[in-house]
Amino acid sequence: MVRSGCTWSTWIPASFPPPTYPFHLSQQPAATVPCGFTRSGLPVALQRVGDEFCDAKVLRATRAYETTHPFVMPDPGVVRTMEQMMASKSR
Repeated sequence: MVRSGCTWSTWIPASFPPPTYPFHLSQQPAATVPCGFTRSGLPVALQRVGDEFCDAKVLRATRAYETTHPFVMPDPGVVRTMEQMMASKSR
């Protein structure tokens, strides 16, 4: 697909995280909050998307989630163990 002489892949800036750029294009506010990790150590996040011009509502909902579910990074030793487990599975 081409828009104004550019392909979509070159038109979308690399600085946009992949899950949020559709909302930038549609001008919908979106916020992503870390939630934790899967059993295999992959990060999990919650993304909230609102109607056009409802930025404050999205931010309030995101803040409410962050307040009731504070995110804590795991101990570095746990992260190393997860990385080792993932490395051994990929062999």
